Amino acid sequence: MEPVNRKNLLAGTIGVLAFVAIVSFAVGRCSVPVSHVPDERAGGDTLNVAVELSPMTLSTAADTLCGFGYEMLMQITASHGIPVKVNAFSSLPDALSKLDSGRYDLVVSDMPVTASIRERYGFTVPVYRDRLVLVQLADSAGVVEIASQQELGGKEVWAAAGTPVVARLNTLGREIGDTIHVREDFTHTEEQLIVSVVIGEVPRVAAGQSVARRMAADYPSLDTSVDLSFSQLKCWTTCKSDTVLLDSLNAWIDVFKAGKCYRTLLKKYDVRI
Repeated sequence: MEPVNRKNLLAGTIGVLAFVAIVSFAVGRCSVPVSHVPDERAGGDTLNVAVELSPMTLSTAADTLCGFGYEMLMQITASHGIPVKVNAFSSLPDALSKLDSGRYDLVVSDMPVTASIRERYGFTVPVYRDRLVLVQLADSAGVVEIASQQELGGKEVWAAAGTPVVARLNTLGREIGDTIHVREDFTHTEEQLIVSVVIGEVPRVAAGQSVARRMAADYPSLDTSVDLSFSQLKCWTTCKSDTVLLDSLNAWIDVFKAGKCYRTLLKKYDVRI
Protein backbone atom coordinates (compact mmCIF):
# COMPACT_ATOMS: atom_id res chain seq x y z
CA MET A 1 0.00 0.00 0.00
CA GLU A 2 1.18 3.52 -0.73
CA PRO A 3 3.09 5.37 2.01
CA VAL A 4 2.32 8.77 3.47
CA ASN A 5 2.90 11.61 1.01
CA ARG A 6 6.65 12.30 1.30
CA LYS A 7 6.43 15.79 -0.12
CA ASN A 8 4.16 17.00 2.64
CA LEU A 9 6.33 15.38 5.28
CA LEU A 10 9.56 16.82 3.90
CA ALA A 11 10.19 18.86 7.02
CA GLY A 12 9.86 15.76 9.18
CA THR A 13 12.20 13.80 6.92
CA ILE A 14 14.82 16.55 7.02
CA GLY A 15 14.48 16.51 10.79
CA VAL A 16 15.23 12.79 10.91
CA LEU A 17 18.28 13.22 8.69
CA ALA A 18 19.52 16.00 10.92
CA PHE A 19 18.91 13.81 13.94
CA VAL A 20 20.96 10.97 12.46
CA ALA A 21 23.79 13.44 11.95
CA ILE A 22 23.49 14.50 15.60
CA VAL A 23 23.55 10.84 16.65
CA SER A 24 26.73 10.28 14.67
CA PHE A 25 28.38 13.30 16.29
CA ALA A 26 27.14 12.74 19.83
CA VAL A 27 27.89 9.02 19.93
CA GLY A 28 31.42 9.78 18.86
CA ARG A 29 31.80 12.04 21.91
CA CYS A 30 30.55 9.51 24.47
CA SER A 31 32.99 8.40 27.15
CA VAL A 32 31.78 4.80 26.95
CA PRO A 33 33.32 2.60 24.21
CA VAL A 34 30.87 3.43 21.42
CA SER A 35 31.28 4.00 17.70
CA HIS A 36 28.95 4.92 14.85
CA VAL A 37 30.01 4.02 11.31
CA PRO A 38 27.01 3.60 8.97
CA ASP A 39 26.58 0.35 7.03
CA GLU A 40 29.67 -1.31 8.40
CA ARG A 41 29.82 -4.01 11.05
CA ALA A 42 32.30 -3.46 13.87
CA GLY A 43 34.47 -6.46 14.59
CA GLY A 44 36.00 -8.00 17.69
CA ASP A 45 33.96 -7.97 20.89
CA THR A 46 31.93 -4.94 19.83
CA LEU A 47 28.17 -5.32 20.18
CA ASN A 48 26.51 -4.05 17.00
CA VAL A 49 23.17 -2.58 18.03
CA ALA A 50 20.39 -0.97 15.98
CA VAL A 51 18.31 1.50 18.02
CA GLU A 52 15.03 2.87 16.70
CA LEU A 53 14.56 6.63 16.32
CA SER A 54 11.68 7.17 18.73
CA PRO A 55 10.82 9.32 21.75
CA MET A 56 11.04 6.15 23.86
CA THR A 57 14.17 4.55 22.46
CA LEU A 58 16.50 7.15 20.94
CA SER A 59 16.13 10.91 20.62
CA THR A 60 18.00 14.08 21.53
CA ALA A 61 17.59 16.79 24.14
CA ALA A 62 19.86 19.84 23.87
CA ASP A 63 22.18 17.88 21.54
CA THR A 64 22.43 15.05 24.10
CA LEU A 65 21.41 11.52 23.19
CA CYS A 66 18.59 10.18 25.32
CA GLY A 67 15.70 7.73 25.29
CA PHE A 68 14.70 4.98 27.68
CA GLY A 69 16.03 2.16 25.48
CA TYR A 70 19.26 3.93 24.58
CA GLU A 71 20.10 4.97 28.14
CA MET A 72 19.34 1.51 29.52
CA LEU A 73 21.49 -0.10 26.83
CA MET A 74 24.42 2.23 27.48
CA GLN A 75 24.27 1.81 31.26
CA ILE A 76 24.16 -1.98 31.02
CA THR A 77 26.99 -2.29 28.50
CA ALA A 78 29.14 0.28 30.33
CA SER A 79 28.77 -1.61 33.60
CA HIS A 80 30.09 -4.76 31.90
CA GLY A 81 32.79 -3.00 29.85
CA ILE A 82 31.24 -4.02 26.54
CA PRO A 83 32.13 -1.88 23.48
CA VAL A 84 29.04 -0.87 21.53
CA LYS A 85 28.41 0.33 18.00
CA VAL A 86 25.10 2.20 17.86
CA ASN A 87 23.17 2.43 14.58
CA ALA A 88 20.08 4.66 14.51
CA PHE A 89 17.26 3.40 12.28
CA SER A 90 13.77 4.42 11.23
CA SER A 91 12.70 1.34 9.25
CA LEU A 92 12.04 -1.71 11.42
CA PRO A 93 11.83 -4.15 8.47
CA ASP A 94 15.28 -2.97 7.33
CA ALA A 95 16.73 -3.33 10.84
CA LEU A 96 15.33 -6.84 11.20
CA SER A 97 16.67 -7.77 7.77
CA LYS A 98 20.15 -6.68 8.86
CA LEU A 99 19.72 -8.64 12.08
CA ASP A 100 18.91 -11.70 9.95
CA SER A 101 22.02 -11.13 7.81
CA GLY A 102 24.34 -10.74 10.80
CA ARG A 103 24.91 -7.01 10.30
CA TYR A 104 23.40 -6.33 13.74
CA ASP A 105 23.57 -8.39 16.92
CA LEU A 106 20.71 -6.66 18.68
CA VAL A 107 17.71 -4.49 17.79
CA VAL A 108 16.29 -2.09 20.40
CA SER A 109 12.85 -0.86 19.33
CA ASP A 110 9.26 -0.20 20.39
CA MET A 111 8.09 -3.39 18.65
CA PRO A 112 5.58 -5.34 20.76
CA VAL A 113 6.22 -9.07 21.18
CA THR A 114 3.64 -11.47 19.77
CA ALA A 115 3.49 -15.26 19.51
CA SER A 116 4.02 -15.20 15.74
CA ILE A 117 7.12 -13.01 15.81
CA ARG A 118 8.61 -15.11 18.64
CA GLU A 119 8.85 -17.91 16.07
CA ARG A 120 11.32 -15.83 14.05
CA TYR A 121 13.46 -14.03 16.63
CA GLY A 122 14.90 -14.29 20.09
CA PHE A 123 13.57 -11.85 22.69
CA THR A 124 15.04 -10.80 25.99
CA VAL A 125 13.16 -10.71 29.25
CA PRO A 126 10.73 -7.76 29.27
CA VAL A 127 12.30 -4.31 29.48
CA TYR A 128 8.95 -2.64 30.15
CA ARG A 129 5.25 -2.96 29.30
CA ASP A 130 3.15 -0.89 26.95
CA ARG A 131 -0.13 -1.04 25.09
CA LEU A 132 -1.34 -0.12 21.61
CA VAL A 133 -3.52 2.99 21.31
CA LEU A 134 -5.32 4.90 18.60
CA VAL A 135 -3.79 8.30 17.87
CA GLN A 136 -6.19 10.84 16.36
CA LEU A 137 -7.04 14.52 16.54
CA ALA A 138 -9.55 15.95 19.00
CA ASP A 139 -11.45 19.17 18.34
CA SER A 140 -11.28 22.23 20.59
CA ALA A 141 -13.89 20.68 22.88
CA GLY A 142 -11.96 17.42 23.16
CA VAL A 143 -14.40 15.48 20.96
CA VAL A 144 -12.93 12.71 18.76
CA GLU A 145 -14.31 10.90 15.72
CA ILE A 146 -13.56 7.43 17.12
CA ALA A 147 -14.48 6.98 20.79
CA SER A 148 -14.25 3.17 21.06
CA GLN A 149 -12.84 0.12 19.28
CA GLN A 150 -16.32 -0.74 17.97
CA GLU A 151 -16.40 2.50 15.97
CA LEU A 152 -13.34 1.49 13.92
CA GLY A 153 -15.40 -0.66 11.54
CA GLY A 154 -14.94 0.60 7.98
CA LYS A 155 -12.37 3.18 9.11
CA GLU A 156 -8.80 3.69 7.93
CA VAL A 157 -5.95 3.21 10.40
CA TRP A 158 -2.29 3.69 9.53
CA ALA A 159 0.59 1.71 11.02
CA ALA A 160 4.32 1.28 10.46
CA ALA A 161 4.86 -1.65 8.10
CA GLY A 162 6.64 -4.79 9.20
CA THR A 163 5.47 -4.59 12.81
CA PRO A 164 3.03 -6.74 14.85
CA VAL A 165 0.77 -3.67 15.00
CA VAL A 166 -0.60 -4.56 11.57
CA ALA A 167 -1.54 -8.07 12.68
CA ARG A 168 -3.16 -6.67 15.83
CA LEU A 169 -5.36 -4.33 13.81
CA ASN A 170 -6.47 -7.18 11.55
CA THR A 171 -7.27 -9.29 14.61
CA LEU A 172 -9.17 -6.39 16.17
CA GLY A 173 -11.27 -6.14 13.01
CA ARG A 174 -12.33 -9.76 13.46
CA GLU A 175 -13.05 -9.13 17.15
CA ILE A 176 -15.45 -6.28 16.39
CA GLY A 177 -16.97 -8.15 13.44
CA ASP A 178 -16.08 -5.52 10.86
CA THR A 179 -13.23 -4.53 8.54
CA ILE A 180 -10.57 -2.08 9.65
CA HIS A 181 -8.80 -0.70 6.59
CA VAL A 182 -5.15 -1.03 7.61
CA ARG A 183 -2.77 1.22 5.71
CA GLU A 184 0.86 0.15 6.06
CA ASP A 185 3.60 2.76 5.72
CA PHE A 186 6.96 1.38 4.61
CA THR A 187 8.94 4.59 5.07
CA HIS A 188 8.13 6.30 8.35
CA THR A 189 8.42 5.55 12.04
CA GLU A 190 5.56 5.68 14.53
CA GLU A 191 6.72 9.13 15.55
CA GLN A 192 6.63 10.44 11.96
CA LEU A 193 3.22 8.87 11.39
CA ILE A 194 1.90 10.62 14.50
CA VAL A 195 3.21 13.92 13.11
CA SER A 196 1.34 13.13 9.89
CA VAL A 197 -1.86 12.94 11.96
CA VAL A 198 -1.10 16.36 13.44
CA ILE A 199 -0.70 17.96 10.00
CA GLY A 200 -3.75 16.18 8.58
CA GLU A 201 -2.01 13.82 6.15
CA VAL A 202 -3.58 10.69 7.67
CA PRO A 203 -6.71 10.43 9.83
CA ARG A 204 -5.44 8.14 12.58
CA VAL A 205 -2.51 5.91 13.54
CA ALA A 206 -2.01 2.87 15.77
CA ALA A 207 1.02 3.37 18.01
CA GLY A 208 2.53 2.42 21.34
CA GLN A 209 1.05 4.30 24.28
CA SER A 210 4.42 5.41 25.66
CA VAL A 211 5.45 7.02 22.36
CA ALA A 212 1.98 8.46 21.80
CA ARG A 213 1.81 10.07 25.23
CA ARG A 214 5.21 11.70 24.86
CA MET A 215 4.18 13.04 21.45
CA ALA A 216 0.85 14.29 22.82
CA ALA A 217 2.77 16.39 25.36
CA ASP A 218 4.13 18.38 22.40
CA TYR A 219 0.91 18.30 20.37
CA PRO A 220 -2.08 18.90 22.71
CA SER A 221 -4.61 18.29 19.91
CA LEU A 222 -3.68 14.59 19.84
CA ASP A 223 -5.98 12.12 21.54
CA THR A 224 -4.66 8.74 22.75
CA SER A 225 -7.61 7.61 24.89
CA VAL A 226 -8.76 4.62 22.82
CA ASP A 227 -6.90 1.41 23.68
CA LEU A 228 -6.35 -1.11 20.89
CA SER A 229 -4.73 -3.88 22.94
CA PHE A 230 -4.08 -5.17 26.40
CA SER A 231 -0.70 -4.63 28.05
CA GLN A 232 2.14 -5.81 25.80
CA LEU A 233 5.71 -6.82 26.61
CA LYS A 234 8.51 -4.72 25.16
CA CYS A 235 11.76 -6.64 24.77
CA TRP A 236 15.00 -6.38 22.83
CA THR A 237 15.44 -8.56 19.75
CA THR A 238 18.24 -10.96 18.79
CA CYS A 239 18.76 -13.66 16.20
CA LYS A 240 16.93 -16.77 17.28
CA SER A 241 20.12 -18.81 16.99
CA ASP A 242 22.25 -16.48 19.14
CA THR A 243 21.37 -18.10 22.46
CA VAL A 244 24.68 -17.14 24.09
CA LEU A 245 24.05 -13.42 23.59
CA LEU A 246 20.40 -13.79 24.59
CA ASP A 247 21.29 -15.56 27.85
CA SER A 248 23.86 -12.88 28.67
CA LEU A 249 21.43 -10.05 27.92
CA ASN A 250 18.75 -11.64 30.09
CA ALA A 251 21.15 -11.89 33.01
CA TRP A 252 22.35 -8.30 32.58
CA ILE A 253 18.82 -6.93 32.22
CA ASP A 254 17.58 -8.79 35.32
CA VAL A 255 20.43 -7.35 37.39
CA PHE A 256 19.84 -3.84 36.02
CA LYS A 257 16.09 -4.01 36.70
CA ALA A 258 16.80 -4.78 40.34
CA GLY A 259 18.83 -1.60 40.80
CA LYS A 260 18.25 2.08 41.42
CA CYS A 261 19.26 3.20 37.90
CA TYR A 262 16.35 1.29 36.39
CA ARG A 263 13.86 2.90 38.77
CA THR A 264 15.31 6.30 37.87
CA LEU A 265 14.76 5.64 34.16
CA LEU A 266 11.20 4.42 34.77
CA LYS A 267 10.39 7.67 36.58
CA LYS A 268 12.20 9.85 34.03
CA TYR A 269 10.27 8.41 31.08
CA ASP A 270 7.01 7.61 32.91
CA VAL A 271 7.31 3.96 31.92
CA ARG A 272 5.14 1.11 33.23
CA ILE A 273 6.49 -2.30 34.24
